[in-house]
Amino acid sequence: MDSKRLEQFENKFPLFRQVINKLSENKVDWLIGGSGCLFLLGNDRIPEDVDILLRDNQHDLADKIFNIKSFIYKSSLENARNSNPENNHSIQLTSNLKIIVNRAAYDFSITQEILNQSMKVGDFFLLPPEDVLLIKALLQRGCEVDKSDLEDIQKFKTIYKWNAEYLSKRIKYLHAEERVKNVL
Repeated sequence: MDSKRLEQFENKFPLFRQVINKLSENKVDWLIGGSGCLFLLGNDRIPEDVDILLRDNQHDLADKIFNIKSFIYKSSLENARNSNPENNHSIQLTSNLKIIVNRAAYDFSITQEILNQSMKVGDFFLLPPEDVLLIKALLQRGCEVDKSDLEDIQKFKTIYKWNAEYLSKRIKYLHAEERVKNVL
C-alpha cells in the first residue's frame, strides 16, 4: 500500500487510529472490512465510513472500552450489531452480521480461520479481501441504496489477484454458491 493512500484514509477518518489503538490495547480482535479494506488495497473508490469487524463475543468489551451502547442495524438485506465509538458514525464497529436474501440466511462472523487469512498492511489488520468481496456479492446493493457492491467487485477484480481456493471454501462454508455464482 502506498503511503499517500494510507495518509488519505487517516485524514478522512481522524478518529480511526485512536479507535484501533484502544481495541488493540484491550486485546480485541479487529479487522477493517468493506470499501475501506478494498481502498487500502488499491481500489479507487474512497470509502464513506470505516467498517471495523469484531468477533461476536468481543463486542461487549469494545462497547465497554468506549463507554457506548450497541444497536441492532436492520435493513431489507442484513442484520448486524453495530456501535459507533466517539458517537461518530464514520467508524462502525460491527459483529453478528447476518445477510438475508430470498429466504436464505448467511451468518458471517469473524472466525479464527478468517483471522489467520487476514492481512496486515502497515499496522492495520484487513479482513481478507475475499471475504469483503463475498459479503458484497451476497448483498449486491447498488445506487438505489447509495452502495456500490457490484461495481466494487468488478473494479477490484482488475487490480487484485484473490485466493480462489480460500474464496471457494468460504462460499461453500456459507452455502452461498447459488447466490454468488454469477457475481464472483
